[in-house]
Amino acid sequence: MSIDPPAWTALLLDVPSAAAEAVASFLFDAGILGLLTEDSNGAAGPRVHLEAHVPRAQGERVARALRAFFDELAILDASLVGSRLAVADFADRSWEGSFRAHHHPRPVGAKLLVAPPWDATAVGDRKVIVIDPGMAFGTGQHATTRACLEEVEAAVEAGARAGLDVGTGTGILAIALARLGVPQVTAVDTDVVAVRLARIACRANRAAGVRLVVGDAASLHGTFDVVLANLLCDVIVAEAHVLAARVAPHGRLVLSGLLAEQTDRAAAAFPRFTVTHVRGEDPWRALRLERAR
Repeated sequence: MSIDPPAWTALLLDVPSAAAEAVASFLFDAGILGLLTEDSNGAAGPRVHLEAHVPRAQGERVARALRAFFDELAILDASLVGSRLAVADFADRSWEGSFRAHHHPRPVGAKLLVAPPWDATAVGDRKVIVIDPGMAFGTGQHATTRACLEEVEAAVEAGARAGLDVGTGTGILAIALARLGVPQVTAVDTDVVAVRLARIACRANRAAGVRLVVGDAASLHGTFDVVLANLLCDVIVAEAHVLAARVAPHGRLVLSGLLAEQTDRAAAAFPRFTVTHVRGEDPWRALRLERAR
């Protein structure tokens, strides 16, 4: 007797780049196990294509909730208008294989290699960070995460002794700090599930020294040599005073998750800091800031 493979619904989304992280978080909260993403540039500006698979029995419910979420985003911010959703049903015997084929080891900077658990072979003397692509937003596939990882390398070269990752997600940035030799690393996230997943990732990477906290930067005390904030621009601006307070007098602040046209607004939220470096891949940017002297 043969057993039919599970039937799946594919959710095919096309959203403005500024909405991608919020939509990805919504999908993971809805219970998806993996997410494929691809950046593009269209006539209406930078976009992100996302593909998520859910059991067919849940497809209609998740699609309905997604459309309602699109409406909420459009009310909050006019720049988030224009998200589109298509639904396709299929019985896929090779979904896992296709998912794995899409996610492969990715060298980042000069020292790191971000790899999925099924293909985590070391390459040269690069330090491997193992991240399950189905965990949460922040797997090394997105340009904003890669830019932050490159800034982590620069921070370690500058002799950072204490690092803070705000909105840690999968924990990838905190793990990178630890793997590159920063002795005191703290990671915070307001999402309990994200902290739980980050703890799993830290164990998988033998980064037991990372301190994980449910909360935000305001719930912490003290200062750090390097503070990483890979967040939406609105969140960075709203939390600017708190983020600035966590940076040591000689420290660095790294802001990512910014579109090119948002960099001036983000930098202006930190009047006591100077932008010393900009990096990224179009349309995304990451800023390194230091206290003005």
